[in-house]
Amino acid sequence: MDLKDYRNQIDTIDATIRQLFEERMLIVAKIADLKMREEKPVYDHQREDEVIRKNLDSVEHEEYRQYYEDVLRTIMRVSKEMQKELILRNTL
Repeated sequence: MDLKDYRNQIDTIDATIRQLFEERMLIVAKIADLKMREEKPVYDHQREDEVIRKNLDSVEHEEYRQYYEDVLRTIMRVSKEMQKELILRNTL
């Protein structure tokens, strides 16, 4: 395989990641609505710790763990930002 082949593989993976991200954000919006109706806080430290622990335990290559943790934390950060924005928008 050459560089172009590897980049094509990455492009395919990125497309899948994008689809899954959009699916995730649709669910995040539903969670925001539920949290707003039930007056629950956006941030749930216990849930975030659980998500990180569960996912990191599944990483097969130890050298990728820290990088994947960074990815998870970024995803959770943007998810919380979106929840806050949606809740704020619905309270105005």
